[in-house]
Amino acid sequence: MLTCLQGLMLDPVYWAVLAVSTIAAAVALWTLRFQQFQGKVYYALTFVGMIWTLIMVGSEAATVAFDCQMQQAQLAWLGHGLVPVAWAFFIFDYVGPPNKAHRRISLLALVAVPLGAFALAATNGSHQLIYTTETAILPGSDRITFVHGAGYFLVLAVLYTFVMATLTWLARAFFRARRSAWPLLTMLVVITLTPLGANAAYAFFGFTVLGLDPTAFMFTLGILAFSWLLVTNKTMDMPSVGQSTLFHTMSEPLVLLDARRRVVRSNAAAKRSGILSDPNWGTDLIAGIEAQTAKGTTSHITYNERLYEPRVHPIENPLAPAGPAIGWSVTFVDVTKRIATTTALEQALREADEANRAKDEFISVVSHELRTPLTSLKGGLALALSGKLGEVRGPLRSSLDIAHRNGVRLSRLVDNILLVQKLEVQALSLEWLPVDLPTLLRDSIEENRMYAHERGVRLDIGKIDQAAVVLGDAFAIRQVVDNLISNAVKFSHVGNTVEGTLTTNQGRVRISIRDHGRGIPDGMEERVFGRFGQLDDDGQKSTQGSGLGLHISRQLARQMGGDLFYESEVEIGSTFHVEFGIGAEETPTPQDDSTLQITT
Repeated sequence: MLTCLQGLMLDPVYWAVLAVSTIAAAVALWTLRFQQFQGKVYYALTFVGMIWTLIMVGSEAATVAFDCQMQQAQLAWLGHGLVPVAWAFFIFDYVGPPNKAHRRISLLALVAVPLGAFALAATNGSHQLIYTTETAILPGSDRITFVHGAGYFLVLAVLYTFVMATLTWLARAFFRARRSAWPLLTMLVVITLTPLGANAAYAFFGFTVLGLDPTAFMFTLGILAFSWLLVTNKTMDMPSVGQSTLFHTMSEPLVLLDARRRVVRSNAAAKRSGILSDPNWGTDLIAGIEAQTAKGTTSHITYNERLYEPRVHPIENPLAPAGPAIGWSVTFVDVTKRIATTTALEQALREADEANRAKDEFISVVSHELRTPLTSLKGGLALALSGKLGEVRGPLRSSLDIAHRNGVRLSRLVDNILLVQKLEVQALSLEWLPVDLPTLLRDSIEENRMYAHERGVRLDIGKIDQAAVVLGDAFAIRQVVDNLISNAVKFSHVGNTVEGTLTTNQGRVRISIRDHGRGIPDGMEERVFGRFGQLDDDGQKSTQGSGLGLHISRQLARQMGGDLFYESEVEIGSTFHVEFGIGAEETPTPQDDSTLQITT
């Protein structure tokens, strides 16, 4: 073995083969590192087998001893067996589709075929199946003349089976691939057929290159050419294929223009829409778009009853990004549905506003019209009940009492409706004077004791921190507190206590009215403070009140720079807080001379 190696170091043929092998290895490593494609493992194994075969064949050519040449020829069978098998499975994965069954078979074939071929060659001395006894260095020659036996052709048949499978797979690929992929597939067929033809010429006709089997050299040239094609060809390049697919499958018309503003490419959507056939564009698409959009007040253009929003983007020159654009992309975004939806929504909002305004006007008119007859009705009933028109007894007095109470309730409802209208249009004028809140709270609790007693509820005054004076409308604040107390009493159980407290903190004063009723479920704030909003009273809709009291109270509190909110736990109770700033200096701008009337 050492004698064979000593001869190699001085032979130029060996160094030439080694140089080619080094180039092949560098190409393989670069391709594997920077390219993404199916079947990379098989591609790498193909290079390994090819480089091994080249080195062995080169070593055989660089030695003169029979034993050395035979030894190199036998070792070369590892590469001879590996290359066609690895190349076949590379084509199976690269052309696709990948198959898990191929991977299981490939592992067996990649091990069994090269080792089997090498085992036959290495043991040739005992069976003479690969090389017959006639294999020798003939007189006048320094190269072995190989005479092949039956085993050689048997191994060749096995290897040709993989080559034929490769060609069959490529033929199938031609039928399902797009025409753009045909050049790549043709190149793969040529790479597969070229070494096959060279090997057949060597095996059957004795064709050699420098007295050697030309198969490895021809396959090396083919695989290097394919590596270059793999780098430059975009047929199987995922980003390029993906961009092309995205370009053609976009639902929006897309057009590419060159530096002269000529259309160089358009996608399928642009062709289907027929938008490029519009004579208004002229020869300059961008100028045509600018001319059409300048005619209207929007950036939309109309074609075939469709509305498009053209979006023009310059394509910069990668060699001179700051220089002139090398082209433009123009996307026509179809906004027909969006514009129609927006128009319909705007129309619906206008109609809703008009309906709401008509409703408010109707309520306002009806409320004003009801005020005068209600005043007369209440006055007449009060006069009759006073006895000044004669004594009223028995069932007649009971009926008049019911009519009077309902008249008062109806009058309060009308007043509240009118007040809500004023608050919403900010047409309510409030006073802006000092208000002593502790005194106001005590007075409110005392005056509501009778109402609480009738409901079987106790009213208590809780903690009052200190004197607290705020600027606001005393009558409005009193009505807010009265409303909170009456609501707490109404939603309390018999025997419960309603407590009022006053606390101050960081320049804010808070009046809190706490009850121990059934509480308010989560997520009910809009209903509690909404117009005509009421919670069910013990499973039934409350019939007392208009459902406007808390809505009006919150609006009044906020109009005076305060707020109204609550905390509640179901079956535990609720606490409503009305909060103001102490000694606020700003005063609201008077809206009109309307007087304040709040009833609950």
